Amino acid sequence: MSESLLSYFEQELAFIRQEAGEFARRHPGSAKSLGISDDSVDDPQISRLIDSVALLNARLQQRLDDSFPQLTDSLLRLLFPHYLRPIPSYSILKMQPSEEVSARHFIPQGTQLGVSDADIESTVFRTCQDVTLFPVKLGSAHVVMAPFDAEKPAGAEHAKAMLEIQLQTTDPSILFSDLDLTSLELFLRGETQSVLRLYDHLLAGVKQVCVQYGEQRVPLGRDALQPVGFESQHQVLPYSSRSFGGFKLLTEFFTFPERFHVIALDLAQSLRYAHTNEIKIQLFLDDMAIDLSRSLGTDNFHLFCTPIVNLQSLTAEPLSVDFGHSQYPIVLDAGGQQQLQLFAIEQVLDVTEQQSCAVPPLYGEKYTGAETGLRWQLVQDWHSETTLYSSLRVADLEHLSANSESRTWLVSATCSDGAVAGQLSISSEVSCRDSISLPARLQLLRRPTKQVRIKAAEQNAWPLLAHLHFNYHTLLGADDPVAALKAMLNLYNHTESSQNMAYIAAIQGIEQEQVVAPIRISGKSCFAYGTRISVTLSTKALGGGGVELLSQLLDRFFAFFAGFNSFTQVVIVLEGTEGEHKIFPRRSGCKNML
Repeated sequence: MSESLLSYFEQELAFIRQEAGEFARRHPGSAKSLGISDDSVDDPQISRLIDSVALLNARLQQRLDDSFPQLTDSLLRLLFPHYLRPIPSYSILKMQPSEEVSARHFIPQGTQLGVSDADIESTVFRTCQDVTLFPVKLGSAHVVMAPFDAEKPAGAEHAKAMLEIQLQTTDPSILFSDLDLTSLELFLRGETQSVLRLYDHLLAGVKQVCVQYGEQRVPLGRDALQPVGFESQHQVLPYSSRSFGGFKLLTEFFTFPERFHVIALDLAQSLRYAHTNEIKIQLFLDDMAIDLSRSLGTDNFHLFCTPIVNLQSLTAEPLSVDFGHSQYPIVLDAGGQQQLQLFAIEQVLDVTEQQSCAVPPLYGEKYTGAETGLRWQLVQDWHSETTLYSSLRVADLEHLSANSESRTWLVSATCSDGAVAGQLSISSEVSCRDSISLPARLQLLRRPTKQVRIKAAEQNAWPLLAHLHFNYHTLLGADDPVAALKAMLNLYNHTESSQNMAYIAAIQGIEQEQVVAPIRISGKSCFAYGTRISVTLSTKALGGGGVELLSQLLDRFFAFFAGFNSFTQVVIVLEGTEGEHKIFPRRSGCKNML
């Protein structure tokens, strides 16, 4: 019996015994025949009966106090389907091209991988983004402090530090001019605070980006360096189109932090005339701390990396719906080991007849036009901290069960390996399960994370109300907008990590101003109403690094609240300093201009 149910049981038991004592005082004769007195129950059978009734009442009262979880869960699954799903294990995978790669080689998103070690059988992960391999490797990486040996390029006259990254082709006979290499992503690896400090210097302090080969130096401009992870194509998890983009971004940011420790270099056509097998990428920065510059090396930068997540698609064991049970367990693992856990149901098919038909969910988007009167509702219960049981409840809207035999349903699902994947080590072996060519050595750059249970969802009503209530007006129009924003961020801090807590604590102030400004739409300028949002951050709360990454999050998050024919512009102010730290470009968000 759980602790919460035990408290309800004790309350109900005390109530029944109190009423039994009152009954004994009013009707002593009847009470004596039942073995009931003012302060005790002598008959053991009656005592067991009272305990049983108290337990049943306790379960009922707990269900009522849970604010009708079946209703709130169903509404959450309908309106915000991403929120109730358990967060599967994820990691970062590096693909080191083999000698077979002589030109670009495309690895599609969703490629299935087997990850295993000595103690754990193979688990299934899949890649979360497209990766294009080139016969390129990282030669060296180091920081040079001013004065530099060569003259500073235009735009970097006041630069005091330069990060130089040397790239080489894997075969000296291969030239960069033959590769059509127009962009490159670099994964930043290291201790969290060091990576965040480096990220701050790169994104906030870059003055110029250059590519050098031989005596030729090609300036690319400071905008050639961009953050990665904030666009929809960079998402780790699959989401329903019904989920609000801002909430999806919060899920990714607080659950998969290393996914954002990436920078993208736009090389454009700068390598068209690089008839060499070696180039240098030079990032001129306004400054860099001495301790950080000395600690950086080749191990802190990695090419051809992608997040991988412990998800796979499969068809569960057929369900025999005989209308004689309240719910039907979904069996994902035919071996009965219960290793696999349901992440999401993609489709339910009734295959009883020769012509199969889709069975819609009970609380679906459409209530008419279905081929059948049957509906299903997903029920998930945690039986321990690591085991999630999933089953379907069946609703018979047209009373088909009265004159029908049992039905056979097939459930197409996305599932994970549950807690098993989180037990893998960073040295686990990785292999490709798909029938594609993957000419690369596969290596994990971080240990696969443990599965995350959404504990806030157990409050049932509160997450639903918070999501329904949270919008542009309740945030910026609130008496305390900082508290309103922090409440929502805490709702997505599923891991409760110290770094996530630091991000939330760093937000000290929010102010808004309605403005009219020109914006570019389809290459043309026009005036539009918008909101200028000033956010004050505390560098002390962040512990030295993370200002730029948190600023990028707030900029993209607020952009999702921009209305039609409107925009948002985020301005970052650092607590204790004068002036504006960073002004982001105006963003029209996810809504198109009319």
